[in-house]
Amino acid sequence: MRIEIFQSKDLNILVEVWNRNLHADPISPIVLETRVLLDPNFREEFSLVAYDVESRSPRRDGSDMAGFILGICGDGFHFPGSLTGDRAWILAMAVDARHRAKGVGSDLLRELEQRFRDAGKRSIWIASYPTAYIVPGVDEAAYSKGLAFLQKRGYQSAYTAFSMDASLWPPTFSEIVPRKEKELAEQEISFYTYSSGWLSAFRAFLRSQVSWDWEWLALRNLSRIGEGTFSPEQFHLAVFRDQVVGYCQYEGEHFGPFGVAEEFQRKGIGTVLLGRALSSMSRHGMHNAWVLWTGEDTARLYARFGFRKSRKFAVLRKEI
Repeated sequence: MRIEIFQSKDLNILVEVWNRNLHADPISPIVLETRVLLDPNFREEFSLVAYDVESRSPRRDGSDMAGFILGICGDGFHFPGSLTGDRAWILAMAVDARHRAKGVGSDLLRELEQRFRDAGKRSIWIASYPTAYIVPGVDEAAYSKGLAFLQKRGYQSAYTAFSMDASLWPPTFSEIVPRKEKELAEQEISFYTYSSGWLSAFRAFLRSQVSWDWEWLALRNLSRIGEGTFSPEQFHLAVFRDQVVGYCQYEGEHFGPFGVAEEFQRKGIGTVLLGRALSSMSRHGMHNAWVLWTGEDTARLYARFGFRKSRKFAVLRKEI
């Protein structure tokens, strides 16, 4: 075996290994390139591939990829003044079935951990990189052996995340939504789809109420409205007088994120935002909705709208 730094020439073979072994998360070269390789913080030296130089059925280049590990860390592009600048992430790793139990995964992990230490990182997370994660963590059912492998090497569960899915057909939604919306109107809380007149109030909400990665995503999608690749109807705002106090968004059938200002929580604002967004998705011809990452508390709200837990992830962390 030899371990090398990933290069773009490895992309297609890496995707083959990925799809053979990460069966619950198939991917294409263009998606991997868009989501990971084009991220501003991506550096080839934190993504490694292992090749078997003595394969009995070698590739045309005379080698055979035995496994890979994709890492990333913040060099300041997304993390000015943030503690996440001390963090590193493993986005995905796999060892091809033909090469397991030979130490390939251990060698890849050990080499990447050392590279992160040399870069001054203090912790490694799997796999919750804020702006380009593929999944929240390790699927406990699909990759139980991989989970055990990581736990044996010092990775501990930081928390649990769930994916949820719902059918939007037939297009019937909770009767509580119009009732809640009427109650909130009496408290001077109204609901709108986005328009540029709300930009200042919306940015003030984002700066004060949500994490930086949610703000980054919202601003990215707002810019896409001007490009014609995103619709104002994909943003729903909750407004108290002239103050934005909550929002939600959806991208295709992917719902989220959404949030409500702390002092306005537990009033039913989130219920109305979710209901309005799902109704909009249905009107635009979507038959399903899904959430990639949510916690136990919010999962109860989603369940009221027909969402069911489809995957359970362990978000792992190791101090280095």
